[in-house]
Amino acid sequence: MQTSYKPLVERYDIPRPTLIEWQKRAEQKDNWRVKHLAYLRMQLSVEKETYSEIKAFAPCVEDLFLFSIYLFFHNTTDFIPKETFLQNLREFSLEIRTGVEYQHDFAGRIWSLRMGEESSKKMVNYYRLFDLLKKFTAAQYALLFSSVLEFVHFIKHKYQIETKSFLEGKTWQELYMYDKAFCSKAIEEFFSKKGIL
Repeated sequence: MQTSYKPLVERYDIPRPTLIEWQKRAEQKDNWRVKHLAYLRMQLSVEKETYSEIKAFAPCVEDLFLFSIYLFFHNTTDFIPKETFLQNLREFSLEIRTGVEYQHDFAGRIWSLRMGEESSKKMVNYYRLFDLLKKFTAAQYALLFSSVLEFVHFIKHKYQIETKSFLEGKTWQELYMYDKAFCSKAIEEFFSKKGIL
């Protein structure tokens, strides 16, 4: 029987020769490699189904932008439980930030209007993201979280960008680069390949 290793190689970064070697031991039912290979194949199927469930909730580009920008600004590398993340995101959305950097269009995509600002700008809808995440099961949330984290790592590597101070002290060129890195097109491309959009 011909076995395709490509999905396993792409998803888990396990070299193809290693997977072939593991498959050769298929008759040895007590071998950990055989059990692990079966588990990884099952996980691929579960992930595919879970991505379909997430897609059914119809997350939009703005939701994924806000999720990813939070992880980017907080240099997140590890999983955050859903309730903790929602609390932290709520605090982040309500922060009042001042400075010339926060006049840039990129900042306007992240934080809502303050009293007295021009009303032609649109309000940032964090409530939609809160409502969406509250509907998710633990597995759906965890898979979306890992996908968004993967997107943030991809963006950081591709554009060689980081921040430890939100937008404070950033030049207009840096803000332009952030805007380009987190543009709607980039988000659509990445999450469409995942099967989320």
